[in-house]
Amino acid sequence: MRQPLKRTIVAPVAIALLLSVAACGGSKSKTASSSTSTATTTAAAPSANPGTATAATATSGPVHATLHGANHAPVTGKNWSYTVHVTDASGKPLGGTVETDFVVAGLGVVGKETPAVHKLNDGTLSDAVQFPADAVGHPITLVAVIHTSAGAVALGWPVNVSK
Repeated sequence: MRQPLKRTIVAPVAIALLLSVAACGGSKSKTASSSTSTATTTAAAPSANPGTATAATATSGPVHATLHGANHAPVTGKNWSYTVHVTDASGKPLGGTVETDFVVAGLGVVGKETPAVHKLNDGTLSDAVQFPADAVGHPITLVAVIHTSAGAVALGWPVNVSK
């Protein structure tokens, strides 16, 4: 199995917006969810909106996709891995691209992974990111926006970053 590459959130955008959340009385809760359950949703292609992606599994017509993170509690400065799997309705892996965004509820996209777009390799993307210290205490959703020739979906994985 290929070792995931280290990726980092585009920090200037994420930090500026996360700090504005704190300044606006944003949540300081550091509670981490350890649940491994996933939600399922069925939606049309317009659901490929990073601001509204909350499910880790999606079916949009012929596109079936899942997002699975290492856990829901990444630690700042440490690699945190995630995997995206994409198939057609018959289970055949689909090619395409994945854009990874970081979303804070009420603000929308506050950061993007660098590089912003990744290619699916035989229907799979395995990667790792590091969260900045300014992300601690803010409810963030890692969103994978998947584009294939068969359609597009957006998947979300909520995290609570800790030190």
